[in-house]
Amino acid sequence: MSTSVLATIAISQGLFIGLLLVLLVSRRLVLGALSNRARQYGELATRAVSRWLAGDVDDEHLRTRLEPLSFSHLSCFLQKLSAQVGGEHWERLTKVARGTSWYLSVCARAGSRLWWRRLQAARALRVVGSKEDLSRIEALLRDDAVAVRRAAVCCLRRVQSADLAEAALDMAAREPRVLRDQILETLAHGQGEIVEALITRLQGDEREQLRTALRLAGLLDMPILLPHVLAHVSAPDLEVRIAAARALASYPHASSSAALEALLDDPAWQVRAQAAAALGEIGARETLARLDHALTDSSWWVRLRAALALRRLGRDGLAVLEARHPEDDRYAFEMARYVLELDAAAIAEYSGAHVVDYAEAPASEHAA
Repeated sequence: MSTSVLATIAISQGLFIGLLLVLLVSRRLVLGALSNRARQYGELATRAVSRWLAGDVDDEHLRTRLEPLSFSHLSCFLQKLSAQVGGEHWERLTKVARGTSWYLSVCARAGSRLWWRRLQAARALRVVGSKEDLSRIEALLRDDAVAVRRAAVCCLRRVQSADLAEAALDMAAREPRVLRDQILETLAHGQGEIVEALITRLQGDEREQLRTALRLAGLLDMPILLPHVLAHVSAPDLEVRIAAARALASYPHASSSAALEALLDDPAWQVRAQAAAALGEIGARETLARLDHALTDSSWWVRLRAALALRRLGRDGLAVLEARHPEDDRYAFEMARYVLELDAAAIAEYSGAHVVDYAEAPASEHAA
């Protein structure tokens, strides 16, 4: 290879490294400038809001101070401020923000063809949304992008509406598990907005919609919903029976105990395990004998849930576990000893905040 070729390669590599260094330094300078600008804007907005909260300036003065802020800066500022200011002051502040050109950008971005702009709009509406934005929020709830739908769900905490809640409930049945749970937990905070629509869906027969409705009924634990949950304990569909048993874990009532006790004889082990767990959840002491019999079930998961339920029933349940002997039933005895030796942390880990949803993987015992 000639000297000129080697020199050309060396010069090219040197230029490349030099350009790379220039790019890195320029990027650092630009990011630093942007960070300083964001800090200055934040300080400006904070001072304006502080004076406004102190009563030194009126709404119009605050609006003129917020107007120069860019869309992203004002969006970030309002999202941070929403965690610090609440009540009447926050409502007045959102009214001021909605009077700026920033809010016009929010409305425009809600209908943008670019999903990240719609995401920005959804995040903004969850802190300053109002009844005027119902149609925009409903459209964002039906967006093609999952990230946009997740952000739009948070708007339901800010803007409560029966129509929005119903749209979100219908949407939940078609969503992945994580997003579905987020939607249902959000809906559970606005109980009065969803009860009528929920009862209507509990009277339907479509599997996914029923499972979703039963899950929400369990989160709401409202007595008016109990008869509608009990109507599905003998449903022909396995996953609906599982969902019904799980929902009954939130309804400590004699009719719930009777229904769950009957489900201990269900042909599907998933239902029997869920029923045993739910009996422990509601503290059904009258079912001690049935839970004791469930310790001899052919399914390991049913025996485990029955033993855990007995332990949760206090002194009487512990006595049942301690009374088990290996000569009566070896498997029941081993399960009783196993659960008796668990510490409080292990019991909490098994129980969790909610009863396990076996229906997520009905063909696998790992679902238990």
